[in-house]
Amino acid sequence: MTNKYRVLLPLLVSTEAGAYAQGEIFEKDFTEDEERTNVESGLLESVPRRYKVIGESVVHDTAPGDTFEAGLLLGNEAQLIASGNIQRVGGPPPELDPEPEPVKPKPTKKAAAKRSAKPKE
Repeated sequence: MTNKYRVLLPLLVSTEAGAYAQGEIFEKDFTEDEERTNVESGLLESVPRRYKVIGESVVHDTAPGDTFEAGLLLGNEAQLIASGNIQRVGGPPPELDPEPEPVKPKPTKKAAAKRSAKPKE
C-alpha cells in the first residue's frame, strides 16, 4: 500500500519518480521494513491521513464512528484495518491538500462578440 512521506533532513531523497528535498512530500510504496528504517532514522515522516474508527474500540483517542488524522506506519495501519478497527477516509487532511489551480475567468459575451466580429485576414 502506498503512503505519502515528508523529507525531514536536509538531504535529497531519490526515488523512481524523482528527487525530493527537505520539506517536500512524495508518494512511495515502501515495504514495512524500509518504511520503519527511514522513519526511525529521522529521514522521513509518514504524512498524516484521515481514518474512521469502524470497530467498537477507541483508536488514537477516537470513539467509534468518529474520524482522526495520524501518520500511521504501514504495519500499524495494516493491523488496525485487518482487525476491523479503522478504514482510510478520503484524501489527505485539508492542510496537506495541494493548492487549487487558479481558475481562469470565462470570457464575457461582449468579449466573445468582439473576437468573432474581427475580420479574417
